[in-house]
Amino acid sequence: MAVPARGQSNRESASGVRSEAADRRALIALENEWIAHEHDRAVLQRILADDFRHPVFTGDVLDKAQHIAWSATHVPPTTMSSRFERMGVRLFGDVGIVDGIVAATNAGKDAGRTVFTDVFVFRNGRWQAVHAQEPPLRTMPAPR
Repeated sequence: MAVPARGQSNRESASGVRSEAADRRALIALENEWIAHEHDRAVLQRILADDFRHPVFTGDVLDKAQHIAWSATHVPPTTMSSRFERMGVRLFGDVGIVDGIVAATNAGKDAGRTVFTDVFVFRNGRWQAVHAQEPPLRTMPAPR
């Protein structure tokens, strides 16, 4: 077993000793995989924890099965694409919070932006999403 560097955790993952830098990279990689395959049942099944929750704009809170069913059946046109405009990662031991802005385009034209917060927990040797929220980003009116 490798000895962790100063400031690193002694907890192990499937790929070896965990560190803050490795955890950040893992969460960023998961977010990139999620956005690239957000309508793929198999990818979502792996990324989302069994106790995953996703509050949506209707006021409903979707569980893992509901989120996957909705995502897999509401596939946008191939002209739509999304990318991270900004992303930040904060770590609290076995909890990671990733937030930022997603920008969408449709046929190269602006299709809106959302501000997101995803919460991950390190369980069973891997990071899993337990919560996601992504409301539309709107500008505030200027004060009067």
